[in-house]
Amino acid sequence: MVDVLRTVQRRWRQAVSTYILPKTDILTVKYETWRRHFLWQRLQLWLWLALFCVLSFVVRDVYNFFFPLKELANLPQQLMRHALLVDGAMLSSISISLLVHRTSFGRRHPGVLFLASSWSISLGQQIFSTLKGFAIPDIVTWSLLFLGQAAFMPVRWRLHLVSQVVLLIYYFGVNLSLGFKLPRPALGQESIYSVTLLLYIFWFCAICNFSVYLYDRLQSREFNARKQLEKTNNKLKIAENKYRSIFENAVEGIFQSTIDGRYITVNPALAQILGFSTPEEVIDYYTDIGKQLYVNPNRRTEFINLVEKHGNVSEFESQIYRHHNSSNNIVWISEKAYAVRDSLGNILYYEGIIEDITKRKRAEEALQEQFDFLQVLIDTIPAPVYYQNAQGLYVGCNKSFETSIGLSRASIIGKKVYEIAPKELAEEYYQADIKLLSKRGIQTYESSIIYADNKKHSVIFYKATYDKADGALGGIVGVILDISERKRTEEALRVFIHAVSHDLRNPVLGTLMVLKNLLGDKQESSSVTVPRAIIERMQQSSERQLNLINSLMEAHVSEVQGIALQLQPIYLNKVVEDAVADLQPMLTENEATLINLIQSDLPQVNSDATQLWRVFSNIIANAVKHNPPGLNIILNATIKDNNSKIFCTVSDNGVGLTQQQSEHLFDLYFRGTNARNSLSLGLGLYLCKQIIEAHGGEIGVNSTPNAGATFWFTLPVYNWQRM
Repeated sequence: MVDVLRTVQRRWRQAVSTYILPKTDILTVKYETWRRHFLWQRLQLWLWLALFCVLSFVVRDVYNFFFPLKELANLPQQLMRHALLVDGAMLSSISISLLVHRTSFGRRHPGVLFLASSWSISLGQQIFSTLKGFAIPDIVTWSLLFLGQAAFMPVRWRLHLVSQVVLLIYYFGVNLSLGFKLPRPALGQESIYSVTLLLYIFWFCAICNFSVYLYDRLQSREFNARKQLEKTNNKLKIAENKYRSIFENAVEGIFQSTIDGRYITVNPALAQILGFSTPEEVIDYYTDIGKQLYVNPNRRTEFINLVEKHGNVSEFESQIYRHHNSSNNIVWISEKAYAVRDSLGNILYYEGIIEDITKRKRAEEALQEQFDFLQVLIDTIPAPVYYQNAQGLYVGCNKSFETSIGLSRASIIGKKVYEIAPKELAEEYYQADIKLLSKRGIQTYESSIIYADNKKHSVIFYKATYDKADGALGGIVGVILDISERKRTEEALRVFIHAVSHDLRNPVLGTLMVLKNLLGDKQESSSVTVPRAIIERMQQSSERQLNLINSLMEAHVSEVQGIALQLQPIYLNKVVEDAVADLQPMLTENEATLINLIQSDLPQVNSDATQLWRVFSNIIANAVKHNPPGLNIILNATIKDNNSKIFCTVSDNGVGLTQQQSEHLFDLYFRGTNARNSLSLGLGLYLCKQIIEAHGGEIGVNSTPNAGATFWFTLPVYNWQRM
């Protein structure tokens, strides 16, 4: 029994969910919501109509109670006596349904309310007849009920079918099972049904339900179509809003223009580019784009020809006139456009984008001017200059490079070193470039190169790497310095020094040795009598010649090899005392007075004593030679720069020097103009400068004409902690 009840309960739930409650597996939730709301609204209207309909029959029954109608004479008397009671029950059920309709239950379950109100009207008279023991088909009530429901609530045809089937099951099932018959002779028949009655009820219900079904399907399709249309419209609105947003807020100008040169559509960005406040002003202003917009009117014709030929145009750069109220009337623009055609291929209009490239063009022009300037600049450099990228391809050079190797710039750019140099030299250059690119920085080395004269020239390569803007390796810049002439000069100088050393120095030494022997021998033993004074002058002249030759050779060695120093800590006053003692005969001969103020308690200096002796000797001797007799010379030294250097001075009260003489005094082979009886090449002060700079010091002179001169130089103090 329990299983039977559970089965019935399950079947009932399935029936309710299938035929009474809304189905969500057929219609969308939105349509079901709309249909439920539609049923709820129409149910209210139908209930009011049913209420007035029942009231009309109540009026009839009241009238019949007082004034019997012949048309109702055949109805059962039991039914007629209780007609008002039946009418009152129907009015009550309809009123209750109206009250429930306003509740939340009525809103949520209009289908349940539909069935309850329908059965309360259709089954009321049937239940009363059953209680009285007879059956009566109320065809009028059924027809009005089913027709009214189909007309006012044409949705959910299954509800209509359930309402009808339950009524017919009750009428035919209960009455047949109880053996009820129609009351006689009122209806003229005894059986509760007839063929005509069955056909009438069947087709009436079928027509009502079919009409509801068709209307429901039509509404469903219309609803879905409407929702789909709304969805599509929403998508179109969203797309339109996006397009409009892009159109209105785009940085580039967007346009549509006709073939005859008028703008159809313009966005705010293009209006701003053209110097207008609004797009409408642009559309109204331009009636002939070619003549009004372009600086060169032929650009519009070129634009049209390109679009017709290729279907579109890209990077179409032109100069245009901005509106006359704009501060800058001529600007550069770049256009990208295509032709919009109809189904026959005819052009309807042009559509595209305009970009203001004025800043880019000015930057390109400035960059080109800078590039041209740099090219002219490197072309004026007499030395060959070239530059390669990181792959070893030549990307530029100057005129001197072209002239030197005998190739034009066009034939050099894009080539590798193997394509413009002999194989053996190209391999040397390539290996040096690889080494430089791997380490980066600067590279210098001597090599040789075959120039356009087909001769091998000795050169020095000065190379350096350069980087791109992003920090990546860009390539190599190279400068070639031809040192062939210097090589030849050095070779000639070596030959000259060799000649001086062997062809001049040796004879002078020999003459000097003979003169010394003559002076050492007794005059009486000589077969030729020569005065001693003459021999002494010849000896002095030979010694001066030997000093000149030695100075010349020493200057050459220092120029080529540099000064070689034997550094050690020494006291400056000892060196000065030795130099003064050696020069004493010269000082006495020239009546010169020398005052040595250099103290013995000065710190030691890190110096080569012999070379430093030469500095003091040369400066003092130079002062004596270039001034008249009676010269006063003062030597002094002080500590400078936090006890790190000693500042030495050699001052005199002689004729002084001009500014030009002071600037060139330490140059090689420079000679003063007022030397007395001096045979000199001007090497002494040059060697002094070389010696002091080799010590890490500086040397100079302060002097004015007729006010004497002060020679100064610095020496580093000996620091044992750094040794």
